[in-house]
Amino acid sequence: MDTGTTLTPALERLRALVEREIGRLRARYELSLDEFRGLYVSDEQVDALLKRVQPELTPDAAPPPLPPLPPRWQQLASALALNEADLDLLLLVMASELDPRFEPLWAYLHNDVARKWPSAELALRLLSRDDAHRVELRQRLQPDAPLFAWYALEPVLATRDAARSARGLRVNAALAEWLLGLPYDDERLQGLVRRAPPARTGPVQDGLARLAARRDPEAPVLVASAVQATDAVGAALRSLSGGEALPLLLDLAALRGHAAPAEAIAALALMQAVTGAAVFAAPLDAVVDAEGRATDALAAPLRRLARQVRPLVFAAGHGVRWRELLGDVRAIELPLPEPDARERAQAWREALGSSPAVPVSDAAVMAVADRFVLGPERIENAAELARDLARAEGLHAPESAHLQAAARALSLEGSGEVVRCVPQRFGWSDLVVPPEVEQRLRELIAAVEQRPLVFDGWNLARPGGGQRGIKAMFSGPSGTGKTMAAAIVARELGLELHRVELAAVMSKYIGETEKNLERAFAAARRANAILFIDEADALLGKRSEVKDAHDRYANVEVAYLLQRMEDHDGVVIVATNLANNIDAAFSRRIQYVVSFPLPEATARQRLWDAMLPAEAPRAADLDLGFLARQFEMAGGEIRNITLEAAFRAAAQGTSIGMREVLAAVISHYGKRGRLLHAGELGEYARLLGPEGQQPTARTRPASADMG
Repeated sequence: MDTGTTLTPALERLRALVEREIGRLRARYELSLDEFRGLYVSDEQVDALLKRVQPELTPDAAPPPLPPLPPRWQQLASALALNEADLDLLLLVMASELDPRFEPLWAYLHNDVARKWPSAELALRLLSRDDAHRVELRQRLQPDAPLFAWYALEPVLATRDAARSARGLRVNAALAEWLLGLPYDDERLQGLVRRAPPARTGPVQDGLARLAARRDPEAPVLVASAVQATDAVGAALRSLSGGEALPLLLDLAALRGHAAPAEAIAALALMQAVTGAAVFAAPLDAVVDAEGRATDALAAPLRRLARQVRPLVFAAGHGVRWRELLGDVRAIELPLPEPDARERAQAWREALGSSPAVPVSDAAVMAVADRFVLGPERIENAAELARDLARAEGLHAPESAHLQAAARALSLEGSGEVVRCVPQRFGWSDLVVPPEVEQRLRELIAAVEQRPLVFDGWNLARPGGGQRGIKAMFSGPSGTGKTMAAAIVARELGLELHRVELAAVMSKYIGETEKNLERAFAAARRANAILFIDEADALLGKRSEVKDAHDRYANVEVAYLLQRMEDHDGVVIVATNLANNIDAAFSRRIQYVVSFPLPEATARQRLWDAMLPAEAPRAADLDLGFLARQFEMAGGEIRNITLEAAFRAAAQGTSIGMREVLAAVISHYGKRGRLLHAGELGEYARLLGPEGQQPTARTRPASADMG
């Protein structure tokens, strides 16, 4: 676009107005005298700058009408609701960008060589046609007038301390370049805003496309929510990819750390108004806390964005509380439907199909699609990561393990304070349980693996209302391996294990426990993790008769947890030491119950042996068979005893022998309020006699009842 040519009539008109004002000033002798030459703009210099102006205006002549302006100026006027007075002001302020000869003219008219920018009072002198027009111009120069409300005109930084009418004015730099025919590029938005890439293939959400296509300022703000905000952004981009301009993506995580978020939001609002592009702000999760509150530095700018910009779509994960942030701004939430396992499998096939390598087996695709709830956007990224993992191992195509690892990496990390990720250091060889317990655990793993066939292929999800979740309960005394078993199940399935932190979940305040539980379930869902609720009787205790408010709200918490578990589409494992204390309604929601008994003597000997690895020095008198036969205890207790014995041996500079182990056993029983008698220590009681260092065994007949 030849901007210089199309604006020539408007600039000639402006120079004529400047010449008219100079004639007025000279007639009143209000300009500098020649003895100050060099410190001011001379009359001769000004006359030379104005010599081509046609037609000449007399000092009393009214300004001629503003000539037609180029299309981008008209587009700007429509976007910001500018009238002719606004465009006249904008042209005046931008004249120096169009023709550098105006700078000395502004200095000359201000009678100050340093004032090279137009000001409000100069605009009134040059553009006013009559008193009524002068009043209109004053109104268009107020801070709430369109040019200033949109920050299209800004005060020159060096003149901000001057009176408002005397401040120098400049056009927003990005806007000025755009009006000159260049792409719109505001350096204040670097690292915050980018043009969206072309939308990837995938399902289009008609409702979102229909609502977000409205550019009506009265249209509501949209909040698109999905399991993860990334999936919401992908769905929104696909739904709006047919617009005239590529959407603008605002990184809210980057905005949170920005030094001047209000200035950045103002720059974005102007850019959107000028270009007409839709704005996607994501992830909303990054700027609000669990209650939906944002810091003051972010809340006000984001509300301004929501009031000024249309179409505007916020992308958020499910459950993000956003209404307090937007305040009285009209907004609606559009929960985007999750793709089911079949749709996810198809997305995986399409993402992996772009590779010329040998295709991945269908069983591997179905397995990863079932276990990881990812949207098309994250599936594309995971497929690319899987190919990278395979290439790193020298393979031409990814295998099932690469798909699982990539999907796991793309699942949301950082689950907050209500859950903690359990390390998965153990395998089947570390779990010492009866064969029937191990078999039941393997059946649980197989059930999760066969969900696609049973729920989708055989359609058994339909009779259950579409629920595809698997729930299991591990019951048994403390230390029998329930947590280890849950970690092994997660490891076998290639999933994370999220343990609910009861101290962070349970609250004395009404309603807070339910909110925290919702956060735990949502975190597990986003991370595609198994949710592990240890000590479940604390949360799932039997509901009691309501005698006071405490009973009523305790029952509400249990009812909420039961319902939330039923609705959860993933895997939930609860563990309890007291199965009889669990509410009866819970049994209806459980598909697998695994009972962990105290180990038998043979199993206990395996545990004793496993707790003392080959690197640990064993004394010749260490009798693991005697320890296994004589002391009935769980694996967790054996672990604590061997650790204490190892510390005793290390402190004394000896190997781990019966003396150290029995001393630790006696200490362990003492914590339980029970003293061992000498008969229970058998032939090894002599090691702890009066002459020894650990005279804690009590000498009583072996037949004595110790309680």
